Amino acid sequence: MKRLLAAMLLAALALPACADADADAARRRLQQRAEGGEPAAMFLLAHMLADGEGGPPDAAAARAWLARAAELEYPEALQELALSEPDPQQADMLMRAAAHALAHRAHAARHETRH
Repeated sequence: MKRLLAAMLLAALALPACADADADAARRRLQQRAEGGEPAAMFLLAHMLADGEGGPPDAAAARAWLARAAELEYPEALQELALSEPDPQQADMLMRAAAHALAHRAHAARHETRH
């Protein structure tokens, strides 16, 4: 499932699917895009860092990028943080924020198709 999500995000970001030899280059490009403020790149970079794709695993950096994407109301990051949150009230708040962000995304998509 994680590989499918990664492939979908890579396609959405117009990055080629990575063979192991290309994973390092993809990770560097994602790092640049994440540093540029792109939440989808932050989310995917977090997974590459956590899984050790394109370099050594770095759980702390992965968590930091996931948190930055969540701060930018990226729904998938909010949901992932909610699912790993031990405090039920905090998890509920994060899940509600994810639902709200998804509703905004859907509204924006509907608005774009009208214009």
